[in-house]
Amino acid sequence: MDLTSINGGLLLAILIAISVGALLKGITGLGLPLFAVPALAMLSSVQEAVILMIIPGIASNLWVVANRRLHWGQLKKHVPFLAGGFVGGLVGTLLLHAISDRWLKILLASWLAVYLVQFFFGNRHARIFHGHGRLGYLVGLIAGTSQGTTGISAQVVAPYYHGRSLEAPAYALLVAFTFLLFSSAQMTAALSTNLLTLERLQLSLIALVPTLIFTRVGISLADTISLEAFNKILLVVFCLMEIKLIADVL
Repeated sequence: MDLTSINGGLLLAILIAISVGALLKGITGLGLPLFAVPALAMLSSVQEAVILMIIPGIASNLWVVANRRLHWGQLKKHVPFLAGGFVGGLVGTLLLHAISDRWLKILLASWLAVYLVQFFFGNRHARIFHGHGRLGYLVGLIAGTSQGTTGISAQVVAPYYHGRSLEAPAYALLVAFTFLLFSSAQMTAALSTNLLTLERLQLSLIALVPTLIFTRVGISLADTISLEAFNKILLVVFCLMEIKLIADVL
C-alpha cells in the first residue's frame, strides 16, 4: 500500500471513523474495531486492517486499564475466560490467512443475536454467555480466536461482562483488559510471522494519534454518565455490532 496514493478525503473519513470508535472505547471499553477495521479495510483488505489496528488497540486498551486502577481487583474473577482468550488470540492470528472469516462472523452474529433476544426477554440464560466456571475457558477461546482472525471479538466479550451489575468504570476496565490481552497475543503472532511490515507500522502510527486523543476524551466522559445511561449506550453498541456483522455476512 503506497501512503502517497491515498486520497485525502478518504483518509479524513477513516480518521473520523477511528476517532468515533476511540471515543466509545474510552466510555465503554468497546467500539474501536467496530468503526476502525471497516474504515481501514477500504484501503486494502480486512486482513490488513486487522494488523493495522493491533498497535492502536493495544495503546487505547492500555490507557483505559491504567485509568481504572481502582477496579483491578475485578480481574481475578475472570482468569479462565482471560486464559482461554489469550490462547485463542495466538491461534486466531496464526490462522488469519488460512481460513475465511465468514463463518466466524456468522457465529458471532448468532451468538450476539441470541444474547440480545434472551436479554430483552428476561435475561434467564445469561449464565451461558457469562461463561461461569469451566465454561469460561471455552467462551474465552471463542473470543480470542475471533479477535485473531477477524480483529473483532466484542460480540463475545461484551455479553460475557454485561448484566453483572458492573459500574461503567469497572465494565470498561474488564473489557479493555481483555482486549489488551487479546491484542498482545495478536502482536506476538504478527511479529513472529512478519505480518507487521514497516509500511503497516507507519499506517498504524497514523491511526494511533486520533485513537489516543479520543480515548482520553471518552474516559473523561465516562465518569459523568449514569449507570442507566451507560447501559443504554451499551445496548446501542451491541445492536450496531449485530447490524454490522449481518451486513458483512450478506
